[in-house]
This record gives sequence, structure tokens and C-alpha cells, in this order.
Amino acid sequence: MNFHKILSLTIHIFIATHFATSFNNTLVIASDLEFKQEEKYLTIEDAVTIAITNNPIILSKKHTAEAAQGKIKQAKLIPNPEITLFTEEMPTEKIGLHQSQNMVSLSQKLEIGGKRGLRTDVAKKEKNILNLETQTAILNITAQTKKAFFDLLTAQDELNLAKKNVEIVMKSKNLSDKKFKAGEISKLGVLKAEVELSNAKTNVVEAERNMFDATKRLQTVMGTTGMPLQKLVPVSATGAPPLKLEKLEELLLKNYPALQAQKNVVTLSLLKVKEAKRKNIPDVDVSLGYKRLSVTDDDTIQAGISLPLPFFNRNQGNIIEAEKLSHKAKDDEAAVRHELLLQLDNAYSLYASTRELVRSFIDAIVPQAEESLKMSKQGYEHGEYDFLEVLDAQRTLINANASYLKALNNLFTSMTEIERLVGVKISDIK
Repeated sequence: MNFHKILSLTIHIFIATHFATSFNNTLVIASDLEFKQEEKYLTIEDAVTIAITNNPIILSKKHTAEAAQGKIKQAKLIPNPEITLFTEEMPTEKIGLHQSQNMVSLSQKLEIGGKRGLRTDVAKKEKNILNLETQTAILNITAQTKKAFFDLLTAQDELNLAKKNVEIVMKSKNLSDKKFKAGEISKLGVLKAEVELSNAKTNVVEAERNMFDATKRLQTVMGTTGMPLQKLVPVSATGAPPLKLEKLEELLLKNYPALQAQKNVVTLSLLKVKEAKRKNIPDVDVSLGYKRLSVTDDDTIQAGISLPLPFFNRNQGNIIEAEKLSHKAKDDEAAVRHELLLQLDNAYSLYASTRELVRSFIDAIVPQAEESLKMSKQGYEHGEYDFLEVLDAQRTLINANASYLKALNNLFTSMTEIERLVGVKISDIK
């Protein structure tokens, strides 16, 4: 095996390992490919599952929610009793307990006004909010993973297009060389073809760099940085049905966990107002003790109740703070709701426009650009057109394909954003 064959094999292995690309001659996002059973491929569902399992943000949220269970348990506990051992009137001449008054007592703090129940309700509501925040993080990571998956597919398509363009420009250059040798065109035509070929090769290098960056982004969001990716299964653009904004808004208000969490924050703030007012009710300390009077050799029982008199501190400041924070929670809930509806409206607008645009590219724009290039090349071969017209047709096709990929990526991005906000797959929306 000579050096060039070894070098070629090495390059192919490197690309397959680090970029996991599929170098076919068609657009991989919209095309339906037949996969070999012995090869392993990464579907978008697999990528999402891996990300949810490995992403540190989700893991952190889950651990925080689990830790809140301890706070609930602690809130249910009653205060510990206190034992007191006390001696008095001990003579200084003879240290001991036989001539002193000795007492042992047991006291228990009794929380009045349902404070323990309220404290438990607050802890449970806080845990519920943390669970909803975990669900929100899962939706966000899912959307980020899908977006990164689509970006990598788009980068692969752009690289395929760039390579295909090099092939097209190379054929045009070879044809120009033949015409120049035959004296049919000037040197200027050859130079233009060489410049076009250089630009095409530069685009390949840039596309390879973009694909490398897209691969790293997908690996990062999946939590598999440093591990090679499998080949990606393309995603069909056909599953983009017409949608109604009113239905989407209804699903968002019903399902989106961040909005539900904010509503729970409002409920929690009202509980804290109630809890602050209940703290105005003083707790009672009940004590029961035994006292031995050594001098008279008498045994006595002592019992008592003590409670603070709320003359000065009636928890006024904390009540005011809790009430103001409850108003803030209501304002925050309204702000979150309006922001989410705005995000949904933007995603819906992008979805509606790009859905029709993608169909136009598939049905008309790209086929027409391909036919135009074919006609211009045939005319150039027969001397009917000059090379500039061929270059214009090539650029038109390149721009059409690039615009198609951008529109397709925007379509998938809008679909991902809508699914994140409504909590339902677009295909399941009735």
C-alpha cells in the first residue's frame, strides 16, 4: 500500500471517528435513507435520553428536589423536651446534697395555632416547586439537545453541499481548460474558473470547522464530551402539520412546568403570610418537676406554665414582609406568563413562515436552480453561453441550497421551541 492510499485511509478514519458524518450525495435532513443493520446510529430520541441521564444541570435539580424531602420531615418534628437539674441552699461549710433543696423538672414547648402544620405545608409546597423546576430543566435540556442535533445535521448537509460544489466547479474548470486549449475562450475564463474553485475549497474547510463545532455542542449538552458520536439518523421535514395559536396557548397555560411553579410560588407566599401571622400567637412551655426539701425531709411536686406576653414583638415586621412578597409573587407570575406567551408567539410565527418556505424550496426553488445550472452548462458546452452565466447558475444553486438548509433548520428550531413550551409533541397536537 503506497503513501497516498495510507493517507487517504487515515483521513477517512479520522473523520468517521471525530465527526461521525454521513457523506452521501443528498441532503440528509430531509431525505429518507436506508441504514445498514450492522452499523449503529444515533436517533434524536436517543440523544435526548442520554442528555437527560447525563446532563449535570438536571442531576443537580433532581438532587435539590430530593433534599427537600428532609426539610418536610424536619418540619413535622415537635420540639425536644428539656430536663433541668437544680439545687439551692447548699451550705458552704459542708458541700453536699443532704442539706440542700434539690429539684428535677421536665419541660415541653407546645406550639400553638397550628404552626407545625403550616410549617409542614410550606415545606411540601417548596418541594413541589423544586420538582416543577426539575421538569422545566428537563424540557430546556431536551430542547437544547434537539437544537444541537439539528445543527449538526445541518452542518453535515452544508459540508456535503460544499463538497458537491467543489465537484461541480471542478467539472466547469476542466471544461474551461479544454476550451482554452482549443482556443475557444481566453485565459480570463480559465482564471475565473480557478478562482471559483479556490472559493469552493475554502467553503469546504469552513464547513468542516462548523461541523466540528456543532459536534462539540451536541456532545456537551448530552454530557458525553470526549466520546465519539455515532452517525446521526436524519429527521424528516414532513411531520410539520398546520397549527392553531389558540390551541398552543391553551396547552402552554396548562402544561408548562415553569408557569405552574410560579403559580405554586404565589400559593407558597400566601402560606408564608399565614405562617407569619400565626407566629404572633405565643407558644406555651409546660413544666413538671420534683423537689426534695432536705431540711424538712419533704417531697414536693412542682408544675408550671409559661408563655411570652406579646406586648412589643408581635412579628409585625415579618408579617409586612410576607404580605409584600406575596404581591411580588403574583406580579412575577403574570410577568412569566406574558413572557412565555410572547416566546410561543415568536416560535409560532417562525414555524408558520418556514413551514411554507421549506415546501417551496423542495417543490420549486431548488429543482429550478438545478435545471438552470444544467441548461447553462449545456449551453456553455455548445458555445451558446459564456462562463459567467455558468458561474451565476452555480451560485444560484449554492445559495438556494444554503437558504433551504437555513429554512429547514429554522423550521426544526421553531418546532423544538413550540414542543418545549406546550409540553406536547407537535405530531400529538389535535
